[in-house]
Amino acid sequence: MNLKPEIQANLKQIDEIESKFHRDLLALLYSPFVFADFFPKNFQFKLLEFPNFEKLLTWFRSIESKPHPTNLDRIRLGKYAEELMLFYFQNSNYFSVIDANLQLIDGKITVGEIDFLLEEKQNLEKIHLELAIKFFLEVTVDGSVEWIGPSTKDNLSKKQSKLMNRQLKIPKQYPHLLPFHLQLIEFKPQILLKGAAFIEFKKYTLSENPLKNAWWLHVEELDSIKQPNLLFAIVPNRKDWIFPFNKRLERMNFQQLKFEISDYLELQNEIMITRFLKDGTPIDRGFIVRSNWPH
Repeated sequence: MNLKPEIQANLKQIDEIESKFHRDLLALLYSPFVFADFFPKNFQFKLLEFPNFEKLLTWFRSIESKPHPTNLDRIRLGKYAEELMLFYFQNSNYFSVIDANLQLIDGKITVGEIDFLLEEKQNLEKIHLELAIKFFLEVTVDGSVEWIGPSTKDNLSKKQSKLMNRQLKIPKQYPHLLPFHLQLIEFKPQILLKGAAFIEFKKYTLSENPLKNAWWLHVEELDSIKQPNLLFAIVPNRKDWIFPFNKRLERMNFQQLKFEISDYLELQNEIMITRFLKDGTPIDRGFIVRSNWPH
């Protein structure tokens, strides 16, 4: 298997962190920008503070004893990712936070919300950053490729349009609704898109990075992933999608997986699973979806 030892070693170090908040924070910062081809490069936010994993880990060791948010069990995945990134920006050597989760209200109507207003400490550049964490599955509909969410309520085209045509334009469209001291500042619009792109299993090719490896298949095709040298884990908590290779998740063989998967699909469209070699080496993640998905 074409798995890069250096990346495997980095994932193992992340997995050794006991605090879920910190473990997910590192995984989110380390994971790649997804769907980059769908957004102009000058709008893509780059974490220049961390040119490699060693720099990221050194920064983490310097802040891991600082207080961090708790009682986050009930918030949804997107808000959880925002809490992780806010903690990073508040403790960054590279950025400072001007404001975050800023609602713009016109009378009694909320016209929009800004995820982050940041300042680069070196050059004092001001940034308006919108964060999204998305897990889209590639499907072909009437001969054209679409990327849709597992619930089928969301898709990449809709998210792209919302980010580029609405969310990133809010500060310029409604400058009078910003706090007074921010109204004359020119903010550079930026997007940070995290998550994973899931390829239909029959078209899927394994890469060297488990954080990039993602596939999907219908439940009746489950035998396609049956291999004697593999173990599996079910990932029922959506917030664990950020780092699904968690050793705290129960590992099982294929027969156990097949037995348990049907219970999840009676209640929901999809369930994420992860695959490992028997020595614990993570390979990839995938969605098992109902027979009639995406209809």
